Amino acid sequence: MEKETIALVGSINRDTICTPDGVRIESYGGMLYGILSLIQMSSVMVFPVGVVGADVKSAVMNLLDKWPQVNLSGLRFTSQKNPHCVLTYDEAGNKQEVLHGGVSPVEFKQIEPFLDCGAICVNFITGSELSLDTMQQVRSSRSKPIFMDVHSLTLTTGDGNRRYFRVPTRWESWVACADFIQCNEKEAVLLAGEPLLDEDAVGRFGERVLALGPVGLVITRGGGGSCTIFRSPEGGITIRQCTAKSVGAVVDETGCGDVFLMGFALEFLRTGDLETASTFANKVAGINCCLRGIEGIGQMGRFLAA
Repeated sequence: MEKETIALVGSINRDTICTPDGVRIESYGGMLYGILSLIQMSSVMVFPVGVVGADVKSAVMNLLDKWPQVNLSGLRFTSQKNPHCVLTYDEAGNKQEVLHGGVSPVEFKQIEPFLDCGAICVNFITGSELSLDTMQQVRSSRSKPIFMDVHSLTLTTGDGNRRYFRVPTRWESWVACADFIQCNEKEAVLLAGEPLLDEDAVGRFGERVLALGPVGLVITRGGGGSCTIFRSPEGGITIRQCTAKSVGAVVDETGCGDVFLMGFALEFLRTGDLETASTFANKVAGINCCLRGIEGIGQMGRFLAA
């Protein structure tokens, strides 16, 4: 396959989003944020790979089937109830998640046709998209870049289907399966086992992650931009800060991590440069937070062209 082909492994959620200004949005989300933003960023061919509940099949097909850039052969539809995530944001940007429903995980044979894509991106939307064994099969079968957003690997479901943080079982084994790891600050602190309050602490965590096999680690910080960690030619740890990019008032932060991952992967495929990829990823994530839900993503191209 050509260089600019991206397979995205994840889930398509039905979302209920409650924003701090009192707006309630009924929409669809999960990897739809990544798919639809990629269409706005580039002419890249996108291959979504996931399991989708029959209860949302018509809506998903209506959203995606009209785009020639999106090849739906990697989706499998099931009679199981599709994931439904209720996300409530407060004024400080904190998020509460309640997850209902669920589908069976993606198997290796479902990913196998896309092993030669320019990039494979694994985005844990529910945290149960695929097993560690399947992820390890993907790693051992592929030499091209694998990008992983740790995201919901760090979440589990408790009383009332409310999601809460916990250290993922065998997280080091998951991280070892990717070339580039993405996580937000809360997720990074959880995995590091210590507050990341200074560059020394960030460096320790970066060294730990890179020692497992990845060549790059990106910690996203919302309005604080991102931090990219990689090895210098001399072998030491290099830490680069990248500022956030904003095009207006923040109205909905849902999907910003998903869009960041897609922007990062796409720009890395184009340039091979981690810092350039981080800059572009911050730009597209900054645009996304000024748009409401996936319905607003169609405006992203206009902002990118400005």
